[in-house]
Amino acid sequence: MKKKYLKNFNLILVCLIVFIIIEIPTGFFKAKLKLMFSSDDSVIISYNVFPEQFKTFCTDGASSMLLDISLYDSQNAPVPYSLINIETDNFNAVIKPRYPITDKNGRAVIRFIPKLPPIDNYEGINPKDIPVSITISAKKSAPAVWNGNLSMPPVLLIHGFQDTSESLVPMKNYLESRGVRVFSMDYSTNGDFEVMANILEQTLDTIKSECKQTGVLANRVNIVAHSLGGLIVRYYTCRRSYIKNRDVNKIIFINVPHHGTPWAEAGAELLVSPLLKELYPTSNLYTSVFPDSINMGLNHTIQVANIALDNDEVVPLIGSSLDSWGINTKIYHIGEEPLDIKSLTEEPLSGETRHRQILFFIPVFEEVLHYLINDLPYPSKK
Repeated sequence: MKKKYLKNFNLILVCLIVFIIIEIPTGFFKAKLKLMFSSDDSVIISYNVFPEQFKTFCTDGASSMLLDISLYDSQNAPVPYSLINIETDNFNAVIKPRYPITDKNGRAVIRFIPKLPPIDNYEGINPKDIPVSITISAKKSAPAVWNGNLSMPPVLLIHGFQDTSESLVPMKNYLESRGVRVFSMDYSTNGDFEVMANILEQTLDTIKSECKQTGVLANRVNIVAHSLGGLIVRYYTCRRSYIKNRDVNKIIFINVPHHGTPWAEAGAELLVSPLLKELYPTSNLYTSVFPDSINMGLNHTIQVANIALDNDEVVPLIGSSLDSWGINTKIYHIGEEPLDIKSLTEEPLSGETRHRQILFFIPVFEEVLHYLINDLPYPSKK
C-alpha cells in the first residue's frame, strides 16, 4: 500500500514539475483555459500578405506568398497557442506549415507556394487571371478572407539562327488568345554564346520587372526556344551565374540541334557565319562546353519538353534527341521530302523550310500550350 502511495505521489510530482516547466515560461495552460471560457467570436483575426504589393502570384515554384497572421481577444491581448485553420478556394498550393499554431505572441507565418489548379478544359478560362481565395479561421473567431489571383508564369519566345521574333508572331498570337502573358527576344545571331546568354539574362530580368510593375509576382519564366535559341537557353541555364538567378521554370525546345547538325560546317562557309561552326557535332560546344557544364549541359532543376521534326532538313532527328537525359521527344512530320542544301542557302529564312515551317503549325501551338499548363519531367542527373 505504501509503495503504491509512493508511486502515485511520484507521478503527481513529475506531472507538477512538467506543468511548472511548461507553464512558467509559456503560459500555455492559462491561455488554453482563458480561450475555453471566452465567448464565441471574441477572437479577432488580423493578417498581412507579403510581398504586400501583389495580388497576382505566378505558379512558377518560386513566387511564394507569406501570410502573417495575428490573433487578438476583445481586450487587444494576443491569443497564443491557437490552431489556425486554412481553407482555399481554387487555390492549389503547397502550404507550410500545414497546421500552423500561433506562438506566444499570438502570431503565425504561413508560406504558400502556388500551383496551377487542375483544370481539364481551359476553354473560357484565362490562365493569367484565375481568381482564388484563402479563408482563415481559428477557435472562437469569425473567418477572414484574402482574395487574389493565380497566373501561369510569363512565357518568353526565342527565335533561331538568322531569324527574328517575327517568326514567332503566329505562336505569340495563339498563346495570347489563350490568356498567356507572352514576351519575345531579339538578338544578333552573329555573336558568341556568352554574349547571347547575357542578352537572355537581361531579358528575363526585364520580364520580371515589367510583371512586378503590373502587380504580378513572377520570379521564374517559361521559355519556348526554336533551333539556336534552345542552345542559348541551355548555355545560360548551365553556367554558374544561373545558380544565383534561378529564373527559368520550364524550357520547351523546338527543332534544337542538341547534338549538333552536320549541315553546320557547309552552312558556315555558304552563309559566312563563324557561329555555325559551333553547331557542328565535333565543335568545342558539344565536346567541351556542355560536358563541363551543370548536368552535362541540361540543367536538372528545370522542367523540359522537346519537339522535333522527323524530316527536318537542318537538324536530323537524332541530333535533336534528349533521350540520354530521359526526356521524350514529340515528333511531327511536315510536308514531303526535305529541301536540299542549295535551297536552304538561297533562302535560309524562307517559310518554305521544314525547319521553320514548324513555327506556323497549329498542332505545335496546341502542344506548347499543353506543356505550359501541365507539369513536365526534369532531366535525369548525369
